Amino acid sequence: MKTKKNINHRFAGAMEILDTAKQAFEETAGCNMQIQKAAPANAPAGQNQHDAIIQINAREGPIKTYYVEIKATITKATLGYVAERILRFKKPAMLVTRHVTPQMAERLRERNIAFIDTAGNAYIHDPPIFIYIIGNKKKDAPQKNIIGRAFRPTGLKVVFALLCQPELVKEPYRVIVKNTNVAQGTVGWVLHDLRQQDFLVDRGKHGRKLINGEKLLNIWVETYNRELRPKLRIGRYTTKKTGWWKNIDWQNTNVCLGAEPAAAVLTKYLKPETITIYAPEKINPFLLTYQLKKDPNGDVELFKKFWEFDYPLKIEGIAPPLLVYADLMATGNDRNIETARMIYDKFIHRFIEKL
Repeated sequence: MKTKKNINHRFAGAMEILDTAKQAFEETAGCNMQIQKAAPANAPAGQNQHDAIIQINAREGPIKTYYVEIKATITKATLGYVAERILRFKKPAMLVTRHVTPQMAERLRERNIAFIDTAGNAYIHDPPIFIYIIGNKKKDAPQKNIIGRAFRPTGLKVVFALLCQPELVKEPYRVIVKNTNVAQGTVGWVLHDLRQQDFLVDRGKHGRKLINGEKLLNIWVETYNRELRPKLRIGRYTTKKTGWWKNIDWQNTNVCLGAEPAAAVLTKYLKPETITIYAPEKINPFLLTYQLKKDPNGDVELFKKFWEFDYPLKIEGIAPPLLVYADLMATGNDRNIETARMIYDKFIHRFIEKL
């Protein structure tokens, strides 16, 4: 039997944020807001799935309708992901979250992303409604662990492997361990957690199967950029060599490109400004070969490589498309987000839609 416990906890948490933000917005902005519809707790959160529909009455002019994306937190690392999600609604949209700092409010305003938060901060530029309220401090709220162990740093490595090669989930634990470099116990509790959160089903003799793939991918991208990516960062470097990354000896270095240079190869759409490299922990030979020196302002960024498996559409020297997609989202750069969407449509969607 499928368990809905964690799904309902997430749903309740999201609705608590929306209700609190509604009250704060009505107090600070002097507008009336109605929650017209909330997505069901078990709704498949695909690329175009909104969390709720709200209507705002500013007393003068027509009532405005917005499709809502609810996020517990919004950071620089997750801004790109949220912006891309909202763009896919293709309807008037609004971000609802616990707290937006003045700096984040400005980033959202620059992208014309409407938002409200539980502290009463808000931005709406939708004539005749013009609202920009910032500086209200975050209200204390109990932090609930509703994400689950599958989306902690080690668990994210397992989920990544399963999303990149969905058939792996059918294999014995020892095979999954070999593909993820985590302990067998870790595999056990990750699969248990995915089952609890309605991302995995057991089909008897037909084996295990991932389900709700788009929702799983969305959560992975967001939590990867917040929980795992910072822990993988080795540092920034610089080199006097030009175009060096185009001539890396892939077979003898065991490194690969991520983010902008990987996207440049996959789409031919952008010219990379930052060269992102995933490398094994022993990187000194690589640094010496390409004359890379530590530089906090360098245009080369190194991360620890955390996978050793093959995957569909593998291209030598390029990280898995899902990781490239997540990397681009982490930048918050509009052109990178546009490129990430191209990568999703070309390399990822065909596999995820089958889950």
